[in-house]
Amino acid sequence: MTLELVRLPPAAPEKPVKLLFIHGICTGAWVWRQSFLPYFASLGYDVSALSLRGHGESEGRERVRSFGLRDFANDVEWAVKEIGGPVVIVGHSLGGGVVQNYVKRGGRAAGVVLMCAAPPHGLMRSSAELFIRNPTLFRELQRVLERGIRNANLDIIEDGLFAEPPSPQLRRLFFERMDDIAESASRQLYGFTPFAPLPWGMPKLMVIGCEKDEFVPPADVRLTAIYYGARSIIVKGGGHAIMMDSNWKDAAEPIAGWLAQEFRGASGSAA
Repeated sequence: MTLELVRLPPAAPEKPVKLLFIHGICTGAWVWRQSFLPYFASLGYDVSALSLRGHGESEGRERVRSFGLRDFANDVEWAVKEIGGPVVIVGHSLGGGVVQNYVKRGGRAAGVVLMCAAPPHGLMRSSAELFIRNPTLFRELQRVLERGIRNANLDIIEDGLFAEPPSPQLRRLFFERMDDIAESASRQLYGFTPFAPLPWGMPKLMVIGCEKDEFVPPADVRLTAIYYGARSIIVKGGGHAIMMDSNWKDAAEPIAGWLAQEFRGASGSAA
């Protein structure tokens, strides 16, 4: 299985850890290329973004609906070994669930950032809240899960992804590049079978979410932090796809601050 791993070298004195970014549902490494990768490279981080199998330029797009969390955790394991050295893994949405499952299966990392991530207790609570708060979006997500992203009303999906209407260029980029849904992995994230590690199994951790996230609301971000004994940060005015939004720095800067505090001269191990 050939996987896409986008890499940028540090553009400043190199930091003691490397960063690996894992995308969310229906996307790929490309969501990080616009802002997050160049920003963290400018701070001195060796940065990489992985497209999980069936996404982006990775192989397996014709089978993406059948891939589960175990498959994606194996992809993360490959990427960590490919990068080498101490690695902090940033997982967004589905990617956050994948990273938790990677750790549960014995995968190692110097640290983890869960960003608008599927919570360790699963998505049942947030789905029930969405059904009450925004039934139109809830029904559209069910349509995506059952019939695929190309059968969805993308205007409704867009309203769920962004806090403010995206530019025409961003909208075109986002919806031209979207892949079909990883149905099996998505269903696993509902939490009927535990996919996350026990709290003491998680390495150094940051939990960050967004105030206007329709998919992983602040309540679930805070519950994630409570479960792992970490502190949560909620980005004011942020939507689910914060890394591509105009206020992306409101999420990137707290992550950079946490990295600087936790890994000042550190030499952890990720292999």
